[in-house]
Amino acid sequence: MDVAIVTYAGLPQLDAYDAPLLPALAALGLDARPCIWDDPKMDWRTPKVAVIRNTWDSHLRRDAFVAWSSKVGRLTRLYNPPEVLRWNTHKAYLRELEAKGIPFTPTVWVPQGGTADLGALMRERDWDSVVLKPVVSAGALKTYRFPRAELQAAQSCLQSLAAEDEVMVQPYLTAFETEGERAYLFFDGAFSHAVRRPPGLKDSPRGFQQPHLFEPIPEELRLAEDVLAAVGQPLLYARVDVATDNQGRCRLQELEVTEPSLFLSLDPEAPGRLAQAIARKL
Repeated sequence: MDVAIVTYAGLPQLDAYDAPLLPALAALGLDARPCIWDDPKMDWRTPKVAVIRNTWDSHLRRDAFVAWSSKVGRLTRLYNPPEVLRWNTHKAYLRELEAKGIPFTPTVWVPQGGTADLGALMRERDWDSVVLKPVVSAGALKTYRFPRAELQAAQSCLQSLAAEDEVMVQPYLTAFETEGERAYLFFDGAFSHAVRRPPGLKDSPRGFQQPHLFEPIPEELRLAEDVLAAVGQPLLYARVDVATDNQGRCRLQELEVTEPSLFLSLDPEAPGRLAQAIARKL
């Protein structure tokens, strides 16, 4: 096997957005197969390269996933590398990027077992609604939005989340409701395509329902490139998610370099670009 495309048991044949990668690799003469990351029968010495794609239960078992990546990284070439996966699966990486000058959504970090006075925080910062999320999360899991009128429920939710792990408190960005979130996709450091996505929070109003391609906005593309430069090492794939804050400024939301959807099926040329980037690693 040349390439293991790493997924999880819930998507043994890959997500529809990622499935076009297999024929694109086959067109280059490469033997590429989906492989489940925690399959006990899998010998990770077999593939020449392993590429993380749809390991969409990794946030539920982060310690196991990080340990697995460390082990597999010693047996084959794993992308993105184990140290990147460890770093990116805990949202404290966003603090590091902000410290390097990347404009990031204003965030109050509440330590595990700690608390914050959300009412005072919202008054001081003039936030009409807050978003609470744990530092290990994906797909908006355990992510909640509360307006000022639901302050008591918000405070209770914060206490519950903080009992388990560190928590991020952020303002709710109203631009999500019309503009959504913009994802800038890069393969081997080169820009590939841009996708506009609806809000991840299911109770947020949506100006559109489905992800779709859009022409990159120069200011946002520059920010995405700055984010990758701040990482300080090459990445096989990266998705930089940006959004407009409540003052109209572009801000980083997430740098997704573990198992993000890359929306390959939306751009006919994207599967080939990623396949070529993978082939260069062989």
